[in-house]
Amino acid sequence: MAKTSPELISIAAKNQALLEGVKLGLHAKFEPFLKKIDKQVRVAILTAPDIQTSKKVAKALEREVNAIQQAIYIDYLAELNADLAELGVQQAGFEAASYESVVVKFQSKIPSQEQVISAYSINPLQVENYAGNPLLANVIKDNSAKEIKRINKAISDGFGQGLTNKQISTNIRGTKANRFNDGQLASVNRANASITRTAVQHISTQARLATAKQNKDLVKGYKIVVTFDSRTTTLCYDIGQQNETFELDKGPMPPLHYGCRDTITMVLSEKFDFLDQGATRSTVNGQVSTKLGSYDWMLDQPKSFQEASMGVKRSKLLRDGGITPTEYAKLSTNSRFETLTIEQMKKKAPSVFEAAGL
Repeated sequence: MAKTSPELISIAAKNQALLEGVKLGLHAKFEPFLKKIDKQVRVAILTAPDIQTSKKVAKALEREVNAIQQAIYIDYLAELNADLAELGVQQAGFEAASYESVVVKFQSKIPSQEQVISAYSINPLQVENYAGNPLLANVIKDNSAKEIKRINKAISDGFGQGLTNKQISTNIRGTKANRFNDGQLASVNRANASITRTAVQHISTQARLATAKQNKDLVKGYKIVVTFDSRTTTLCYDIGQQNETFELDKGPMPPLHYGCRDTITMVLSEKFDFLDQGATRSTVNGQVSTKLGSYDWMLDQPKSFQEASMGVKRSKLLRDGGITPTEYAKLSTNSRFETLTIEQMKKKAPSVFEAAGL
């Protein structure tokens, strides 16, 4: 029977911690581009004719601001894509090295740069409830287009509301009193942070899976390793509780939602004698055994933490519904690993709600 390796789980958890730093670093690279948008858009607005002169003036200003942003985003995305490609190659090599560190005399095969880029480019993101084209390039471009429209809309809305050019500029930039966190550009920055975190997680997963496929004599599948803390989503708790082994390319792939911090660990061929004893995964309070499911762990937490993490009704169902943590995980998620609403869960298992007094 194929088994997980405690060493591989530990290596995957450490790699995930490093990836969190990579996400911060890549997002920080957006700052100079955001400053360019701020400066050039502000100059365009404040030197333009009074926007209330006519709708024609407003439209001309909107086109100018749109062109400014388009040009800046072209440069930014070129730099971002180069950084992401470098990350993919690094993660593929990391995965290969991890096999050699836990298997005596094993010679890992490493996918080429072209294979790595192809893997994260053609395999869609599986973020929950994403309505657009889920290929990474499209997700990134869609985000840029949305944020460009956000700034453009501030101009058209300003015209409709009878605002002055200066007032529109302030709405876009924000106010010094609030450290510019109340402007549209702050929202643009937050959106970039989210998309960057998600892109990094996707590339890490796909690059590592590309390496796993090159080493199918050793790797027989994968498990998802979930970080347990107050930011963990219901979907990730459900996945962590079920603790399934998936065939390569035949299961859910992190990131499962925007900002997802789930990672993967490979399951090794039965001909390699690895034991589960001592395997751990990451939590806010240190390490927890991989034999302990997400909701087993949650039941050991204070009620206040359960309610803050899961919500009052979901946590009460877990505590008082008369079902096991694994049964709760299956109740909370459908066959496509999508989180069900409370109403959908009640329709699926009304007796559990009755037992919990809900």
